[in-house]
Amino acid sequence: MDLKVIKDLYSLFRSSSGVSTDSRNISKNSIYFSLRGMNFNGNDFALEALDNGAMISVVDDNSLSNKSDNFYYVEDAMKALQDLATYHRDNLTIPVIGITGSNGKTTTKNLVKEVLNLKYNVIATEGNLNNHIGVPLSVLSIADHHEIAIIEMGASAVGEIKFLCSIVKPSIGLITNISNAHLEGFKSLEGVIRGKSELFDYLLKNNGEVIINNLDQIIKNFSKRFPDPTYIEGDGSIVDVELLQSEPEIKFKIKGQVFKSQLFGIYNFQNILFAMTLGKKFDIDEELSARSIENFKVDSNRSEKKYFGSNCLILDAYNANPISMQNAIDSFIKFEREYKILILSDMNELGKDSVSEHIKLAKFIETLNINVSYLVGEKMKSAHKTLSNSIWCKDTESLRSKLLDIQISNSDILVKGSRSFKLESLEETIRQISV
Repeated sequence: MDLKVIKDLYSLFRSSSGVSTDSRNISKNSIYFSLRGMNFNGNDFALEALDNGAMISVVDDNSLSNKSDNFYYVEDAMKALQDLATYHRDNLTIPVIGITGSNGKTTTKNLVKEVLNLKYNVIATEGNLNNHIGVPLSVLSIADHHEIAIIEMGASAVGEIKFLCSIVKPSIGLITNISNAHLEGFKSLEGVIRGKSELFDYLLKNNGEVIINNLDQIIKNFSKRFPDPTYIEGDGSIVDVELLQSEPEIKFKIKGQVFKSQLFGIYNFQNILFAMTLGKKFDIDEELSARSIENFKVDSNRSEKKYFGSNCLILDAYNANPISMQNAIDSFIKFEREYKILILSDMNELGKDSVSEHIKLAKFIETLNINVSYLVGEKMKSAHKTLSNSIWCKDTESLRSKLLDIQISNSDILVKGSRSFKLESLEETIRQISV
């Protein structure tokens, strides 16, 4: 986009209260961007945004250009938003931490923020605003008083992280892990590796710092490209953290002192190590970092642990792919109650590997001491045919009806699935049938 236009927009941005892409949620004196989607056209709500308090509406419908003095016409509102974010980033001098990976991005981001907030004014991506719209919005939310920014970047195809890095321009970066997720877009595990490693490509070309998860062999292999990588564990690490246990909650030792997290699982211990490492890099005392991790509360629907009657519910209904499923189940079976119940939904975006991955999951569960598995969704049919002691339901409501006919006691229950199934809505049902 023409630099003069971006400079003009940036001047308006600096005098505004921020930016918005939702005409229903406008802060006074903000800038509204009229984005287009498959089923909507933000230009249709440009006037509404002004009525709701926006300073200007950025539109890309030429027919609107003369309809209001507060309409700012550009050729492409999406590109204008992205270019504005890039220009804003170029005017920032603070450290920017870029985070990507197949699993654990949001938890790691939140843990890192929890630790760095001990000493700095930190801003981080809200929720999962980690795509081509969310990342520019996250960058544009960085204000003059912020001292460190943490930006989460998601991707489902090769080239997307490269593009996001051109906006974020991270000075420090990490990849949580790499697994066979979003295969519809990436096509293969090799595609995932190529796509996620675009963050490392950027850091290498721009003399950025890298934090390497050397507990993930794929990521560890990338460390050879960097002259002085920082590892999260062992030789090359800057923190000395000893894992004591990973279930039913993580316990770890630092300098002879034991700390207990509300998180569980080896995969979450790796997320903790990222936070501890970045804390040390920014001169935060290790014991203070560990104490903040003890107080860290799990995000809603992300490995939440709840107790109903004699039962323990693990609610992890935000996303699901083969590795996150296996990791969650592998940790779950180590919980204390003998009776184990799984409630699992389809794993989406696996492309041609969908059937084989669901069957593979079923075969894995078959080797474990699971009493009953409730499987939800059309893709789980193949798992159901493979897995004994399983009950298949076409959707969440059908499962709810089945559950309301039983009572559960002295059980550990894992609810794990893709966000589209809204398995978190089963929490109240499980509460009702718990004794």
